[in-house]
Amino acid sequence: MKKALKIVAIVILLLLVGLISIPFLFKDKILTRVKAEINNNVNAKVDFKEFDLTIFRNFPNLTLVLGDMSIVGVNEFAGDTLAGIKTTAVSLDIMSVIKGSQIEINGISLDVPRIKLLVLKNGKANWDITKPAPDKPTTSSEPSQFKASLKKYTIDKGTIVYDDQSLGFHVEMNDFNHSGSGDFTQDLFTFSTKSEIATLTMSYGGVTYLSKVKTSLIADLEMDMVKSKYTFKKNELTLNELAMGFDGYLLMPANDIDMDLKFDIHQNEFRNFMSLIPGVYRDGFDKVQSKGKLAFNGFVKGRYNETTMPGFGVTLNIADGMFKYPDLPTAINNVSVDLNINNPDGVPDHTLINLKRMHAEMGQEPFDARLIVKTPVSDADIDATIKGSINLANISKMVPLEPGTSLKGNLDANVTAKGRMSAIESKKYEEFNANGTLLLNDFNYVSNDFKKGITISQCELVFNPKNVTLNRLDMVAGKTDIKATGWIDNLLSYLFKENELLKGTVDIKSNVIDLNDLMGESTASTASNDTTPSTVFEVPSNIDFLITASVGKVFYEDLILENAKGNLAIRDKTLGINGCSFNMLDGTISMDGLYETKDIKKPTFYFDLNLSQLDIKKTYEKFIAVQKFAPIAEKCKGTYSAKMDVKGVLDNKMEPVLNSFNGSGKLTTSNVSIENFTPMVKLADALKMDQFKKMALNNVNVSFKFADGRVKIEPFDLNIAGIKTTIDGSSGFDQTIDYNMNLNVPLALVGSQATGVVSGLLSQANKAAGTNLSLGKEVKVKAKITGTVDQPKIETGIKDMASNTVADIKEEIKQKFDATKQELEDKAKAEADRLKNEAETKAKAEADRLKKEAEAKAKAETDRLKKEAEDKLKKEADDKLKNLFGKPKK
Repeated sequence: MKKALKIVAIVILLLLVGLISIPFLFKDKILTRVKAEINNNVNAKVDFKEFDLTIFRNFPNLTLVLGDMSIVGVNEFAGDTLAGIKTTAVSLDIMSVIKGSQIEINGISLDVPRIKLLVLKNGKANWDITKPAPDKPTTSSEPSQFKASLKKYTIDKGTIVYDDQSLGFHVEMNDFNHSGSGDFTQDLFTFSTKSEIATLTMSYGGVTYLSKVKTSLIADLEMDMVKSKYTFKKNELTLNELAMGFDGYLLMPANDIDMDLKFDIHQNEFRNFMSLIPGVYRDGFDKVQSKGKLAFNGFVKGRYNETTMPGFGVTLNIADGMFKYPDLPTAINNVSVDLNINNPDGVPDHTLINLKRMHAEMGQEPFDARLIVKTPVSDADIDATIKGSINLANISKMVPLEPGTSLKGNLDANVTAKGRMSAIESKKYEEFNANGTLLLNDFNYVSNDFKKGITISQCELVFNPKNVTLNRLDMVAGKTDIKATGWIDNLLSYLFKENELLKGTVDIKSNVIDLNDLMGESTASTASNDTTPSTVFEVPSNIDFLITASVGKVFYEDLILENAKGNLAIRDKTLGINGCSFNMLDGTISMDGLYETKDIKKPTFYFDLNLSQLDIKKTYEKFIAVQKFAPIAEKCKGTYSAKMDVKGVLDNKMEPVLNSFNGSGKLTTSNVSIENFTPMVKLADALKMDQFKKMALNNVNVSFKFADGRVKIEPFDLNIAGIKTTIDGSSGFDQTIDYNMNLNVPLALVGSQATGVVSGLLSQANKAAGTNLSLGKEVKVKAKITGTVDQPKIETGIKDMASNTVADIKEEIKQKFDATKQELEDKAKAEADRLKNEAETKAKAEADRLKKEAEAKAKAETDRLKKEAEDKLKKEADDKLKNLFGKPKK
């Protein structure tokens, strides 16, 4: 018996050893297959920092664990992080691994995933990364090494964002926990899911419908994998305290989605609906006094594809609603809502929005609204009214505000609008009735996020069919004060028709605008680890605004702009700046330019700048770009002026991509000193001239240009402590430098030893050449500075200065000899030219004489012959007359 037990124990031990060793034996094999499978099937960059294979996590199956996994898009989603997951665990069937055929996946768990699902305006989705299957399989292609027999998956503490830019639909889920189970190897099975979300925020068309709502969903779906039909069975969705259920199905056999879904709330109390209002749902909500009936239901029915959408409908009815916190003095009374939104067939223009009535009494103050919208797409037919007064200070008596929050002010609204949009579009304003005012007086708001508070002494909006006029805005927010007037045109068309252009002008005057106060902590991204371009400010495409501003001081981070004024234009995804000027860094800046976001992943900018008398050191300290392309500024004291134009690209953090800079400019300085700049210190040591360690520069005029990630300096002259110098070269944004310096060093600065050597060599050269040359006043030295700003490399000709000088003397002697030789040659040539000219002159004179003699003889002969002919003709004529008249003609 003992022997048998020993054998059994040994067998069990061997099995355990075998099971424990399997992960080590097959780890490399599985890792190779995992990476190969990923690379073969996705168009994305998938990476993970850690890899482990264990049997203890899900005994007896193997578990593949990937740490810090990331999925980054390519092509139009380049740099867009689809997913970042702290830990990904995949459960693998151990026997399938041992057999080495197809590896079966039993389960997947994601720990702390950050997932962003993005749909561009053109409908392209960033999760569509699966490579298409080849049209025809080839003999060389291998079948997939993985087989999905998924039975369970989980998501723990996830953050999921869905951003559909094509629909203007945005959902954000924080602290998302989800589990799903079902046998996906079956054709018909039940898929059970459970989800819990700490905060759910959902917006559509710029309107937030759910804000940080606590959400849970329990849903069982009958999955018909053959028909691709998914039917809701047991399910319940809870939003704060509002619970509802779904019935119906989704059918997706191909690209179309056929659906027939209905939803209805499980409770009919008004308090459950109030829990959805931001700020109302909090600790103590269970003690709220409430009454009133609630009905909330809807449907979605029809087909969804690229060209059609299903019909839908939503009904909300509230009757005799009352709501009161027990520790607050005032109730919200007589709440009634009758809202019906209906679209029977999915044609957008057939949508009818009918808010027959909305009434509430905030204490003793009634507030009413109604709205009917027909044919919203083709020609919106609107009938709307808003009327009421609210003492905002009473809100804190009805709803508990966040600790540290106070609110007061008076809001008066009396606005009506009735007519068709076509009347406004055709400028037949008399056919559209729109009038009224919206007035806010003595408004003040303070919160923990903005303790300095916002005060609006008055804001008045006046409505008419043509536009909305801002008669007055007088606001103070912290240190910021703003007075504004203006108008907004085409507001109704913008609200009710897609892609309509909103136009307007605003005139702003201010003593102080403190952007640090206004932005506060709200500018911190909630997804700081997200590498997508979500932090880029996108200029709207359908807004045409002109803003004229005059501001005494602007505070931004640690910069102070004074006497700022200029014009801003917002149009066609472009922000333009015209005639902008301000004082900063002890000088003046004027600029024109633009910022463009037509390609949201590569926002571009262009500026034409005129900088006058700015402090060099302060400029270096405030701007990282200057630190990159002009590191010498750190060691400078003085002022500079510059005219420059520069264009480039910004990254997804709105920081300039330095290598994209292109442009040119000219910089001038006066009374500038440079001290202990490392490359110049190294040059001073190489030349044995300490004057380069501390230099005073006057009247420097430098032309430069940006290209290929470098600032290229055109040759310019300057005087460094009596040394005439010419400099050219470039410095890179990566801190590399490449400069050439040609120095004319006065002989007095060369040194006595070197001067004596040069004089002796000169004497020998004069004796050999029979010349009488004297030593020059300057020695030419060339220097080249390369390397980096912190570790420069210096090359100079100082070691060969004597030989260079002798070479210069020899060259001078040669030049004198050549000059003498040339002088003799010139004299000989001049004498030859003189004799030649004399001969040519004599020959020409003789030729002229002979020509004149010949011409005179020819003329005399011609005259003689002419006279003979004339005499002969006359004699003949006389003879004829004599014969005719009997006597000659006199």
